[in-house]
Amino acid sequence: MQIHHYRRELGPSLEEPVSVYPYTMRTFRSATDVPALHTLLQEAYAANGGALAPREEWWRVLSTDPEFDARLVLLVETPVGTLAAACIAWNSGFIKDLVVLPVHRRLGLGSALMGHACQAFRRRGAHAVVLKVEAGNHAAIALYEALGMRRVESVAA
Repeated sequence: MQIHHYRRELGPSLEEPVSVYPYTMRTFRSATDVPALHTLLQEAYAANGGALAPREEWWRVLSTDPEFDARLVLLVETPVGTLAAACIAWNSGFIKDLVVLPVHRRLGLGSALMGHACQAFRRRGAHAVVLKVEAGNHAAIALYEALGMRRVESVAA
């Protein structure tokens, strides 16, 4: 599997994130969000032929990583309170995961999540946001390029 690296500079003209109404965007609240977040990631990965470790193992590895900060876990809920999308970002300005369930795609949720992540990184003093994406994930690549990200050889933030 070939991986591409993308980067976006976080200059002074960074646009404000778009609204996700009637969806709600929020940050990770507590370990009570873990089951729903794990299920969301599993469903999104399965749609592209991927898989995720069992919940307990996944959460232990994620939450004990020195790059993890629960304030950089952004969640989008449907009007009835189920998760539709999520972004998990590392302290270093790296987007670890950005997923939108297939039924909720093409509604601007991915763009809104990236916008909020970029704003959070800029508030923390980051100069760029970086991520990795599978070369065959054309929809994600189109989204990232539309958001001003450019393919690079190195992902140093």
